[in-house]
Amino acid sequence: MAEALKARDVDAVVIGGGFSGLYATKRLVDIGLEVRSFDAADDVGGVWTWNRYPGARTDSLHEAYQFSFDREFATSWAYSNIHPTQPEVLAYLNRFADHFGLRKHYTLSTRVESAVFDEASARWVITTDGGETVTAKYFVTGMGLVSAPILPNVPGVESFRGEVHHTSRWPQHEVDFSGKRVAVIGTGSSGVQIISAIAGDVSELTIFQRTPNWVPPTGHRPVTAEERTGIVANYDEIWRRVRQHPAGWPWEAAGRLALETDPAEREAIFEEAWRRGGFSMLYETFDDLFTDKAANDVICEWMASKIASIVHDPATAAKLTPSHPYGAKRPPAADGYLEAFNQEHVRLVDIRETPITHFTERGIATSDGEYEVDIIVMATGFDAITGAFTRMDIRGIGGKSLNEHWQDGPKTYLGVAVSGFPNMFMVAGPQSPFANLPPGAQEQGNWIADLIVHMRQQGIELVQTTVESEEEWTKHLTEVAEALVTRYGLEANSWFAGANIEGKPRAFNVYFGGANVHADLCDAEAADGYPHFEKVSSMATIS
Repeated sequence: MAEALKARDVDAVVIGGGFSGLYATKRLVDIGLEVRSFDAADDVGGVWTWNRYPGARTDSLHEAYQFSFDREFATSWAYSNIHPTQPEVLAYLNRFADHFGLRKHYTLSTRVESAVFDEASARWVITTDGGETVTAKYFVTGMGLVSAPILPNVPGVESFRGEVHHTSRWPQHEVDFSGKRVAVIGTGSSGVQIISAIAGDVSELTIFQRTPNWVPPTGHRPVTAEERTGIVANYDEIWRRVRQHPAGWPWEAAGRLALETDPAEREAIFEEAWRRGGFSMLYETFDDLFTDKAANDVICEWMASKIASIVHDPATAAKLTPSHPYGAKRPPAADGYLEAFNQEHVRLVDIRETPITHFTERGIATSDGEYEVDIIVMATGFDAITGAFTRMDIRGIGGKSLNEHWQDGPKTYLGVAVSGFPNMFMVAGPQSPFANLPPGAQEQGNWIADLIVHMRQQGIELVQTTVESEEEWTKHLTEVAEALVTRYGLEANSWFAGANIEGKPRAFNVYFGGANVHADLCDAEAADGYPHFEKVSSMATIS
């Protein structure tokens, strides 16, 4: 380790160039730290530099899919559409990086391979795939929830003679789908978006589905001039609502319960929410959809009838109708997805009935036969939440690996710290809230920066959360998830619970108690002097 310590020392290393990493970098620079930040992409933007596939957009609302700390900067930016498209989100992140001078802190096209805590120096030793070693007192991750893509666990893809593209590693050049025979594997968020975008261009579209999703429309439309004026005029109120909403949305609670509403009125509310699209179905209709399975059954029954009314073939409609509660699996949205299945050149393959066995030179083989295609699109998702961590060699006190520490699933305190890994902090890490990302990244980035300021003021060299605090948080997080419809995520193959990957520990990876509750808990932790952290002045006194 002594040789490694000859490398350049900095105060903090940050991994990630998306919302989480950029904001963490800014806040650490703000408090006077020398910061080195790394990202594997060739530019800042995080997931938005990789997800360039046709139809890619966020389903968060435009007015809240940004940071709010700088009112002048925030109100000088306006998205064109109510659900911002990939190019515009990437443009926002680039403008943010330029406006606050963050690029000079970044080393791009560089992957961090290991982060090891050196007990002799009480510093983190970071090594990259470029052979560089950097040491830092603080190690901060902002790697994103969905940054570690996965491929189907079937052989032979290298033998396919056509094009293969993964939605999360999309090429920078345009992919020509016109007149091509295309296969899309996966019907999660990216799958339903790209299917909707290309269905009208291809000669044949074969969709391989494992688990169907509830897919309302997006309600996508341009932002009006009146709405833009309202964002500036009502800025404080919008962000007050975001701070108080469980999912970080600029909405108030619906103030009504599905099971206590007249059926005719309930149906009208569902119909209006379907028209508005996106998360309106889940968050603007009734307040008991997450908490009461019987209430959730009501909306599922209504959406099942909606699928049957849109998709002409009853057998296809049945295959597209999920059996899990709405919200047990990450709910996507897409315009024209269900309608695509009414086109003669679009076919659905249920791989629960006829699994994919292997790839061939000409396409994809299932237990029922071969499908010849020109292009294969892998919309197969991610080793979500923990994957970016477990694919890296992270080691804490005593050389213990994070993989070993998390062998039964992630364990953290508040999703920001891990016992046995001093001065390591996570923005939007495992066990953080499932919510609109930018406001959460801002909250957590501020909290981490404030903790470091506190440490410097108090002469504290190292902090680590206690084992007891970590266990209590994990227990609480699990109890919350099991009390909601999210408990059905295991049978729905949800990445919420690691169930989308064979062999991955089944454990809830995100906090469903609400972004507002989580922010309150973080605020209380700081106000009370960080009681759930062990604070020491030297490595010699840390356990």
